[in-house]
Amino acid sequence: MAAPKTDIEILGNSPLFDGIGDEEMERLSELLRDVKLKPGSPLFMQDDAPDGCYAIFEGTVTVSVVTQTGEESLLAVLGEGDMIGEMGLIDDQPRSASIVALKPCRLGFLSRAEFQRFADQHPSIYRHMLRLLSARLRDTNASFTSQQTLPLSGRLAGVLLRLAKGFGEPLDGGDRILIRQVFTQDVLARMAGGARENVSRQINKWRKDGTLSKISRYYCIENEEVLEDEANPPG
Repeated sequence: MAAPKTDIEILGNSPLFDGIGDEEMERLSELLRDVKLKPGSPLFMQDDAPDGCYAIFEGTVTVSVVTQTGEESLLAVLGEGDMIGEMGLIDDQPRSASIVALKPCRLGFLSRAEFQRFADQHPSIYRHMLRLLSARLRDTNASFTSQQTLPLSGRLAGVLLRLAKGFGEPLDGGDRILIRQVFTQDVLARMAGGARENVSRQINKWRKDGTLSKISRYYCIENEEVLEDEANPPG
């Protein structure tokens, strides 16, 4: 079994701080303030004033927004190594989503003031953040486009692949991927933007044809290629 990653290793693996030297990373880690959350506790809510960003060292959180119709839409589930609220480091716009702990969490908080002092001493990080935010914008546009054009099967396949990337555990030499986190069909439906009944119907179809299985309460991807084809149709 691999040794648990240290906080500095987790921070260094984040795209936000990729390429920062060991000495600078050590200094940056000293600026972090420890934050702990119990399941169901909010880290911050949509429209809250920003004050910095967070690194997830342990646990998982949900990312959701309230739509114009007043309905909550679950956008993502984030875990170890993910960064939350990076835009709060460089602007004073309200938080664009709500973050709530799904499992017990330990996070590191980096305030905007501390980050700006650090970045002033290492100006290359500003250029890196511009590239990162540009890539995020392209990903957001691509995701929005797929939500508008893909059928439910394609959107749900994309959700499962993203969850496998974040929580996947390879089985049988990597031929199968166990998503080691419990996700209800209600949660999957909200992430895929569909009705729970339709999501249930699609999951049952994949289970019958051997694309997906369930081990205990966890979903297991048996045929990743089928999901990739559904999520990324030709043309």
